[in-house]
Amino acid sequence: MKNLMLGAAVSVALFGSVAQAAITLDGAGKVVVTPADTYEIYLGGASAALDYIEHLATSNSVIAADRMCDSTQPIYKFKDNGGGKDQNAYYCTLNPLNPQLVGLAAGKANLLIYKRSVGGSAYGVTPIIDDAKGAASASIAFLNVDPSVCTVPVLSSGLLTSTCTYSPTTAGQFQMAKPDFGVSDVDPEQFRGFNTPAGFSPVNPTDLSLLNVESAGGQVFGIGATKKLRNALQEAQFGVGNACVGSETEACMPSLTRDQIASIMTGKLDSWKDLKIGASDLYTAASAANKPGNANARVHICTRTDGSGTKAQMGVNFLNYPCASAATAPAADTGALIETIAKTQVHALGSSGGVSECLRELDAGNNTIGTSFNNTYTAGGARWAIGIQGLEKNANQAEDWRFVKIDGVAPTLANVAKGKYHDWAELTFQYSKTHAWDLSEDLIVKEFIKAAGNPNVIVSLNQTNVHPFGDSGYLASPKNFAPDVNGNFASSYPVNPYSHATTSLPVNNCRIPTAYDLSNAAAGVQLQ
Repeated sequence: MKNLMLGAAVSVALFGSVAQAAITLDGAGKVVVTPADTYEIYLGGASAALDYIEHLATSNSVIAADRMCDSTQPIYKFKDNGGGKDQNAYYCTLNPLNPQLVGLAAGKANLLIYKRSVGGSAYGVTPIIDDAKGAASASIAFLNVDPSVCTVPVLSSGLLTSTCTYSPTTAGQFQMAKPDFGVSDVDPEQFRGFNTPAGFSPVNPTDLSLLNVESAGGQVFGIGATKKLRNALQEAQFGVGNACVGSETEACMPSLTRDQIASIMTGKLDSWKDLKIGASDLYTAASAANKPGNANARVHICTRTDGSGTKAQMGVNFLNYPCASAATAPAADTGALIETIAKTQVHALGSSGGVSECLRELDAGNNTIGTSFNNTYTAGGARWAIGIQGLEKNANQAEDWRFVKIDGVAPTLANVAKGKYHDWAELTFQYSKTHAWDLSEDLIVKEFIKAAGNPNVIVSLNQTNVHPFGDSGYLASPKNFAPDVNGNFASSYPVNPYSHATTSLPVNNCRIPTAYDLSNAAAGVQLQ
């Protein structure tokens, strides 16, 4: 194994020849991957964590010692042509300022990380287990970044971005590969029952012994409402014509209770008229400007397919599913129904980007935003809908949906750290104990996982998660970093005092989070 803690002079010597192995372009200006000088790493799993992964891999706001890519060199992003949220890849020169990567440049100078999000978190768990078992099903479809299917890169949000035609059934538009590691919104044990994706077996406890599972910290989740529904909820809770209607402040955020959300997610409330306001109801009381187009006021849910970690954490946090044998599972996908049928309309999408598209198209009453969701309700106008999302989404409010409070509490980092907001989960990274890779790839993956959980890195990831109602996104785990001794929360060093792990047991999101370790005499959690 190479000595990775090299001095500055040795580092310069190793990286002095990086230009000879620079990322190359063909005659048309398209990127050409050269395997001989590139470490290719495959990551499958959580779509909610896509922005998190992209930021960690590419952003120069991540502290230099933990950065994966050299920010002084071009960084290329590849995305699928169906909206860019299902399949991605990031190609860059290894960062010479990261001491754990320096020695690797003597072998290969470049890094290409493939990120599969379609199918959700289970694709960061079950293929990893299958890899450990030697099963052929460990190989799954990833983006193909060949110039024959990808465009000339253009500068977009600081990255040179290329769009690649992608289909998992068309030769040349995908590649099959075993994920080197996976990421999931919840721990692997939760992918059983209805959380098992089609074509895979449910996770059983014996499978866990085949994996190395690392806590990556906490992610805040929430309930998003189409903008017209959010406004109607504000009218119901503050009054039609009140200044709060349409306002984005925390004080004006409307709220749903956990039991109301559970009733919606299990299909018990099939019409928004079932939410009563005295002798009236939400639909009847809403102003004409915010009323949906269907007189039946049918409830629509933009949710995720089986195998999604976002869906799994919702089941855990609102339904106690699959934690308890008596728990009710979330309502299943219904496809397109005639809305005179008294049944909740459930739209299950393969990625968090699809959920955003679903909410936006239902709010606008169109079918023009992307290809993940087919809105068949355009003739009747807008629909009210709720969806499940991570709080790294829509902080800039560019999309026509908004987060709501749960039990009167806003989905902020501070509220999680105070034990007041309960819709959060602990992400995990996992890889097979017997995965076949060389030592350099092993070190890259371990460095990536370590950086992902570092509060000094997370604080930069959260810079894009500042909502009008407060800071949100991610928190470091108290398993890995100590929170403030007095239990105070600081967004500049986001560490959660609570965990779904204990000092003797690993993360299990079915476990009610508790203060992790109060052995310090000054330690504690905040009462208010």
